Amino acid sequence: MPTETDSDRGTAWRRTLARTGELTAEVVDALVGLHGGRGVRAVEAVSEGRVKRYRDFTVVVGYAEEYVIEDGGCTCKDSSYNLDPTEDDERCWHVLAAAVAERIGEVDHHDMWYSDVREFI
Repeated sequence: MPTETDSDRGTAWRRTLARTGELTAEVVDALVGLHGGRGVRAVEAVSEGRVKRYRDFTVVVGYAEEYVIEDGGCTCKDSSYNLDPTEDDERCWHVLAAAVAERIGEVDHHDMWYSDVREFI
């Protein structure tokens, strides 16, 4: 899942997480400073174990439904309507949560196809 950006500010916290493997106060401050409430919600989702990887997709469990993260994008309405996909600093909290979780080893892995699981939800 590509979650690097061309933005130095957007990439700095990702590289720090990849290097340290832990969510420090410095990283949280950088994430929240750049993404505001979306950054806060991303940290909450990771701490609550709501980032899941299936064979076919990474999924973030939101407040009302689950959102598929693919190629740095998301199926949520925030991504579709409010964010400019050409701006590296604009990401929904689901994409941010996936980026954080993958770098600190907090992705909940499931050895099954999400497309099969989705039928039961």
